[in-house]
Parts: sequence; C-alpha cells; structure tokens
Amino acid sequence: MKDFHVRRGAHWMAMSLFLTVAGCIGDSGIDIEVVEDGSGNDSDNGSGAVRTTSVTVGETGNVFTPPDIVVSADATVTFTWAAVTFHNVTFPADVAEPSASQNTGTFEVLMPTVRGLYRYFCTIHGTAMSGSVLVE
Repeated sequence: MKDFHVRRGAHWMAMSLFLTVAGCIGDSGIDIEVVEDGSGNDSDNGSGAVRTTSVTVGETGNVFTPPDIVVSADATVTFTWAAVTFHNVTFPADVAEPSASQNTGTFEVLMPTVRGLYRYFCTIHGTAMSGSVLVE
C-alpha cells in the first residue's frame, strides 16, 4: 500500500510542476514541455487511465474539452473538431506531427509508452487554447 501512495504522489508532483510551468509561460513564445515521473510502471493502479479517449476541439469556443486527460501508455487520443473557426493540435515533435488547421474532422494521436505529462496547444490561439495528457 505504501508503494501505491508513493507512485500516486509522483503523479500529483508532476501535475503540480505542469501547473507551475504553465503559469510561467509568457507571451514571447510558446513552449512545449514533457515532464516524466520516472517510475517506469505501466500499470494504472486503479487511477482510471484509459486506452482510448476523445477530446472535442472548439465546440464551446477556443478550448479543448476536456483540456486535461489521463490515459494509459500507448493509448489513442482522438481529437474531434466541432468548431466554426479553424484550430489545430500541436504536441512535442517526438509525440506527433501537428494536425492540419481545420474546423471539421478528426485527428488521432498514439501516446508514447513513456509515462509523463505531455502538453499540447493550438498554434492559432496559443497557450490560451491548450491542454495536457498525463500518460500513466
């Protein structure tokens, strides 16, 4: 049981670091950062991590819904556009090539096997339209 709490604490620590880094990004540029927890455990330990999930792009404005998700290693995340204006999805280059700028359609991303926090955003709207995927 103690081992579970240590791993869970590492995930919360990674999320706290993400929130700290996200708050420090200025208007001078857009940074994408991957924060790994280093535990190397592929089990979800009942965390609710999933193998497939969907994120809606732009349905209620310049936002991803939900913006922050938790998935298992090698999970597929499908981004579905429901927007009037154009948006795209941009992850770090080692995760996925950026999506096309579009207002309809879908874009699938196979998440890495490396546990960590992967941030994404729309290059058209910058960090105001961003989210994260925590791979557990």
